[in-house]
Amino acid sequence: MKKFMIIALALLTAGVSSVSGQEKETGKQKEKQDQSELVNDVFVSAGTGTVYYFIDNDGFSANSMSGTFLAGFSRSITKVFAVGFQFSYAQIARSGMDYNYYYDPYYTQTNYKVNQTDNLWQGIATVRFHYLHMPGFSMYSGVGMGVTMDYYRQTADTINAPVSKGQKILPAGQLTLLGFRVGRALSFFGEFGIGTNSILSAGVSYKFKD
Repeated sequence: MKKFMIIALALLTAGVSSVSGQEKETGKQKEKQDQSELVNDVFVSAGTGTVYYFIDNDGFSANSMSGTFLAGFSRSITKVFAVGFQFSYAQIARSGMDYNYYYDPYYTQTNYKVNQTDNLWQGIATVRFHYLHMPGFSMYSGVGMGVTMDYYRQTADTINAPVSKGQKILPAGQLTLLGFRVGRALSFFGEFGIGTNSILSAGVSYKFKD
């Protein structure tokens, strides 16, 4: 988790070094540029409501989650379209299934419950469609597809039962129905949609020129 936050902060602060490109000199005053003129966007956000929470995973039902922590980058191809990528992390705790276990030396039967923790790392390529542009406000929709690596661990409530861990690849996708951005270079944004990242999310964005 610490590595993820370090990467996210590095992405956000990378654009700060190019702050000179955010403003145009007009005499002794500086005129702020419209956000649509700033083609590069780095952002971090936190969200909740991944569809993985609502889907049983091999019989294990979710009962809690950490939320989704995300970092990403996008670049405007035109004032309408932008392409980019996102990396995210979420942890889901799942209630388990009941098992019977026979152990030596007397082959005694014991009932126990197995629980599972899923650590989900996602990489998604995205396309955004900006349908409203104002100097300090924009609205957009978007779609993305990618993959999820699920690092899972199963634990039991008895000392005699085996514990296992592993990893598997799952599909990832996100449909942003409504997104908005408030600000120019440094801004706040929020998104509503459905997918493996989140249903609701909010974060901080920083846009800059080349």
